[in-house]
Parts: sequence; structure tokens; C-alpha cells
Amino acid sequence: MNWNFLKTEIEPGDFLIDCRSQSAYEEETLEGAYYYPFIKKAFGSDPESQKKLYGPMMAVVQEFQKSKKTRIIVFDEGMGMFSTRMVYLLRGMGIKDAYVLGQKWPVDGKKAKGEQKIEPPIADKAKPIEGVVDKAFMERNLTKLQIFDARTMDEYEGRLPRLTAPEEGTLCGRLPGAFLWDWRNLYDGEANLIERSLFKKRLNGFPFMPERPTVIYDYNGARSCLLALMLREAGYIDVTTYQGSWFEWRKSSLPKQAVAVFGAKQGAAAAPRVGGVDRKKV
Repeated sequence: MNWNFLKTEIEPGDFLIDCRSQSAYEEETLEGAYYYPFIKKAFGSDPESQKKLYGPMMAVVQEFQKSKKTRIIVFDEGMGMFSTRMVYLLRGMGIKDAYVLGQKWPVDGKKAKGEQKIEPPIADKAKPIEGVVDKAFMERNLTKLQIFDARTMDEYEGRLPRLTAPEEGTLCGRLPGAFLWDWRNLYDGEANLIERSLFKKRLNGFPFMPERPTVIYDYNGARSCLLALMLREAGYIDVTTYQGSWFEWRKSSLPKQAVAVFGAKQGAAAAPRVGGVDRKKV
């Protein structure tokens, strides 16, 4: 795999973070690996929500610095949304030697029961995390941005409010002007990340320019981070993720497209704007 944010081997000096489920972690993990439950949560982008994300991220950084280890390796079931989210945020906090493990579980290495589950505190004050924008930024710049929606077609077209456990009465839809890049299309048939050359070829199917500001969102800000890491390595200069994503935007009075209420009778949806691998399917 030719992605720089992936590392295929674990070294003795690595600080390990397990982003699988808590039950899987407690049953068996790599010896010495930490577990941080907050990484699976949805966060808004208001000041209080920013504290809830910044505090735990700072705790991870401080634990790593205290360990005197040389780099951070994050893993889950296999290069998935939560390991890439952790790495993206760690890099935004200034830890450049943070990588996703390019293996699928079970991975090589000595195993043990997971016993280092940490619930970090909420910060008193929050500082911006590089590469992460809030709702106010999106509102100010909405018409100037290239926007990727990293959800599924059903979510994008307003048929589902979220991919898992959708609730009746929840608002479905998308941000205006967003183009769909289904997060699942970043993987091949064996659940490995596609090669960079193929990624770039699909990227050429979108009417985007690498030098223009590009924002990615999904439902809760997790799926966006993998696409953000890949875009940066593909030469996109100004790439950010929208922390609140649809989880936050749907509750606002800001403009939306393909709006529907899940469980209610739906009318005709707005025409989708897709690119890359899905363009010929529409």
C-alpha cells in the first residue's frame, strides 16, 4: 500500500491505540494498547462540544509525550473510520508521527486483555484543532467551498438520516452543493484501501481543483477523516473536515438539500451531484 499515513509493521517503541469496540478490546488487544471511548462519539462544533473533543485529544497527546515513545500507531478492524479519525485529529494536534496500522485484525504481535481504557476529562478551554472547521466557518464560506459528502448514497439522497440505527422522525438531507464520495468506495473488494493511483483517477471525475478550499463531512465527522488523509497525499492543499457534520447541521436553520423526514412519506429528491467512481451510475 502506497499511502504514507499507513504503517504495516509495529515497532517496540510504538504507542498503541485500539479503536475497535470496547468488548473486543477487553477480550484481547495488542499488549500495552490504550482504548479511548470518546473517539466513537459524535461532536458538535459549538464551544462546549469543542471542549469535549479537545480535552480528550489533549489527554492522548500528553499520555504519548509522557511515555517517551517515538510514534503512535492506531488500529481497528482494518484501516477503518475510527482509527483514521484518531490519526487525523492527532496530526491536527501537532503529532505528525501518528499512523494507521495497515493490517486487518487479528494483527501480528503479542496479545493481552485490554486494561488501559481511559475516559479523558473535558477541557476548561478549547483551542482549534488544525484541519477541523466549525458550523460558523461553513456558514460563512458555504458558496466558496468544494464539499465532499463521505456518507452513503441513501444518506446523501435523503432516504436515511444515518447509516446505522436510523430513528424515525429524524431529518435526512445534505449540505448544499456537496458532491458524494461514498466512504466505502475508498476500499477494494478485499477491504484494503485502494491504491493512490486509482484514487487519483477517481478524483479526476470530480469538478474540483486541488488548490481550492475543500471540506469533507459525513454524519458525525468520523468517515470524513480517511478521505481527508487521502486527499492531502493526493496533492490537495487546503483540506479540512467539518466537525459537526450532518449530526449538527440537520438541527440548524441553515440551507439543506434533499430534505426528508425518516419514516414519513417522501417526495421527489433533488438530483444528486456525484463524481469519480459513481458518476456513470447516475
